[in-house]
Amino acid sequence: MFLAAASSQHSHAAQTGGGLGTELVYLVAIAALVLWVVLYLIYRVVMTGRKDFGMPVRRRLLAIHLRVDRDQSADVPFWWTDLQIQRAVRAHWRQTLRSPFAPGSEAHPAS
Repeated sequence: MFLAAASSQHSHAAQTGGGLGTELVYLVAIAALVLWVVLYLIYRVVMTGRKDFGMPVRRRLLAIHLRVDRDQSADVPFWWTDLQIQRAVRAHWRQTLRSPFAPGSEAHPAS
């Protein structure tokens, strides 16, 4: 009888104290995630103008794909890595050099 009463009191105390610890773990995890995102965004803003991709590249939040303005500058999505930007710019140059007289080419308009 005494063991049953002691174990029920112990389990009741463990249930009430466990909720506070679980909430604390969740809050710490959420705070760590928010801090990581903020630091990552600061890093991306600081490192935006430091790379050379053959043309000036600006990262844009609302961009979906590479957009080149008259072969002078490019806009890319903010979340792209440097390797993705390098490959996209290289593919743009490759495509531009292969078909300089293609329909819709801004360099040589059709007469």
